[in-house]
Amino acid sequence: MIYKKYTKLLDIINTVKVLCTMVAILYVLYWFLRLFHFEFMKYIALVLDIPVNVLRNFVHLEITYGGEIIDMLPLAVAGVFQILYFVFNYFVSVVEKMEEQHKLNVIAEKKLEEKLVNENLKEIFKNKTMQYTKFAILLGLELKPMVDPNIADNGKNLKELTIKEYANIAAKMRQKYTACKAIAPGKLFIVYNNFALFDDFFTDILKEVKELSRANSEKQITTNFIFVIDALKESDKVSATLDLMEKISTFQYINKAVTTSGFSVRYKLNSQNKYNLETMGISRFFEKVPANIQGHVEDIQRSVDFELFCLKSSKHK
Repeated sequence: MIYKKYTKLLDIINTVKVLCTMVAILYVLYWFLRLFHFEFMKYIALVLDIPVNVLRNFVHLEITYGGEIIDMLPLAVAGVFQILYFVFNYFVSVVEKMEEQHKLNVIAEKKLEEKLVNENLKEIFKNKTMQYTKFAILLGLELKPMVDPNIADNGKNLKELTIKEYANIAAKMRQKYTACKAIAPGKLFIVYNNFALFDDFFTDILKEVKELSRANSEKQITTNFIFVIDALKESDKVSATLDLMEKISTFQYINKAVTTSGFSVRYKLNSQNKYNLETMGISRFFEKVPANIQGHVEDIQRSVDFELFCLKSSKHK
């Protein structure tokens, strides 16, 4: 395993430790059985006396008991092997510390590797997100009379006034931002190809809405609005973006600027932002999947969930 470098060495040392203990016990039994002078002990002594005789060259350990001389060297050999047990036990602690240090080193290396990978992925994500060079704004206006909303001509007149307001706002925005493209398919849809200028662009269009709202108020007309904002790549189909934004506008977030999560991610990469983005939670809309598409034999409804954000003025601005 990646964290185990000294496993085999630990296994060998632990095996030797066990053998030392077993040999020590064996020599204690050997010494005890020699006291009875069993005949078969002379055959066992051929092997077990080898380390005893080696030790005898350096030390003599004999005691007299009941007129009989008892050789204590087998017990001394057992003691030597017991000492070896503790020596190898120390080696085990040393190797375990080495193993622990190796584990810490591996973890540190993995964390460093993960950090480098995450930074690389973050850079890739940032580069892909920066491909959203354009933004789209869908403005919906709702005009209502303050005095008598039941007058028959009010609906027709206000509809015509709304179309004129769209045209006026589009003309003023084109005058200042010549590259912006605007259409009014029931709402004002504007696309601009410089994301870095979003704050200035949105501030200007919001100013236009506030001015017409003030003017309409003097005419006893209430003006409600909804902004839906999204980010686009050069390769994105404007029609698909408009379709999504139209669906979002049906949620009727009155007098709010609602953005998609894609816009939120791209907007946060701007060097300086005038506005704040606050999550509005997960929203859902349903769409029909036609028969014979994706293997369906009849029309079905499919739900689509996505997160929306609200664009608000910064408190520090």
